[in-house]
Amino acid sequence: MSRSLHADHRPFRPGLLPAFRQWVSNFFGEAGFRPASAHTSKNRAQTMPATARHHRIFPSLPRDYIHRRRLRRRISNAILIPLLSGVAAYFITRPTGGSGFSIPKSARQSTLVATTNPVSLVPDNAPISSDRLAVSIAAGSTSDSMISGAYKLADGPHIVTEVPDIVLHDAKRDKDLHVRVFYPQEAGSYPVIVFSHGAGGSQSCCEGLTRHWATYGYVTLQPTHEDSTVQRRKAGEEDINFLVAVRDALKKPALWQSRPKDISFVLDSLPVLQKRIPALSGKMDVERVGVGGHSMGAFTADAIAGALVNLPNHPATNFADPRVKAVVLLSPQGPGEFGLADHSWDHVTLPLLSMTGSLDLGAENRGPDWKKIPFERSQPGAKYHVFIEGANHMSFINAKTPLPGRAAQGDSILGFTNSASLAFWDAYLKADAGAKSYLLSDALPEFSHGVVKLSRR
Repeated sequence: MSRSLHADHRPFRPGLLPAFRQWVSNFFGEAGFRPASAHTSKNRAQTMPATARHHRIFPSLPRDYIHRRRLRRRISNAILIPLLSGVAAYFITRPTGGSGFSIPKSARQSTLVATTNPVSLVPDNAPISSDRLAVSIAAGSTSDSMISGAYKLADGPHIVTEVPDIVLHDAKRDKDLHVRVFYPQEAGSYPVIVFSHGAGGSQSCCEGLTRHWATYGYVTLQPTHEDSTVQRRKAGEEDINFLVAVRDALKKPALWQSRPKDISFVLDSLPVLQKRIPALSGKMDVERVGVGGHSMGAFTADAIAGALVNLPNHPATNFADPRVKAVVLLSPQGPGEFGLADHSWDHVTLPLLSMTGSLDLGAENRGPDWKKIPFERSQPGAKYHVFIEGANHMSFINAKTPLPGRAAQGDSILGFTNSASLAFWDAYLKADAGAKSYLLSDALPEFSHGVVKLSRR
């Protein structure tokens, strides 16, 4: 027993004590203390009263002003820096927006219902908990007052296959377009969603949304636009980086018009995709097409919906594609960016869902009110706007956060995004009356404890 105890404890090394003493001596010497000689110390010890001898372990303050000031500064820094760092860390990492940011991903995946169990009804007065994270409402099965929870947060019933990259050639524009595809393995005819990435991004983004939608019976297509940093590097621009790509996207009208043209070309190529990917044959319902996008991708979807774009020598250019039945705009733009003007949305009539957050800032620090304008100025009817407290520009496509203390918040915001967007797609691409009732209810705002605000027109 004694051997094991000694084995678990490292023996004290006598050489550490002199080294520590030397370090202390050097520190106080640099601070301006004047160490006493051994003889002086001995005499002081003999003459010092017994009650005061414990003070001799503290060296005397330096006598000159400069050294005293240096000492005070060092002591203040030693105290204030950790204190202020702790305070800053608390305010940066603390959860905001109430208990809506406490949804563990593991609980979401294990407890949520899918379409195989389509109805989950909970009384209005039942407390919200992690056991009631989602509902999937059958068409016409319930009234608004009985709708509760979040909508289909767990993966759906379909097994999904990914085609990470397929290249389509646009002969009219003499360009290649890379496309990523998610589709359900099971036989059936599924609505199609084309999702457009943000400026400088690529088809590799946003699978937290596009793959999730596919598990509920959608074919999702993600093209890479020519403003992509990855695409430009492959084309030989060695010095390109993300910030330069974003700057160019804001300033070059050629990029503004190329994006909605990419979307229309993808829709033109649906028959080609079915030939190139045999497993897709018969699975894409060309009569039920939606377009979504994030950031500049939201502009792309907006333009496809009929928002007018001012191009050089071509004001109020219309890129509307009549094959598109609904659009989702994640962090969209108001007037003054990408050729959008005050009246760009006057004739937008398609069902539209837009989304922003309290920390979602655009160019020149334009805030959430500016990003709400597409919702406010489009024609009323089937228009929805989701505002999420604590959401920043990237929160809608990625659950990752720069600070570990906010991981739960990032996961929750992406969950709220999926819940609202999937309910919207189900309502307007699948004509699901239950999904539409969900959008017309206050289930998601109540479930989020006020973190989510849902507006309708």
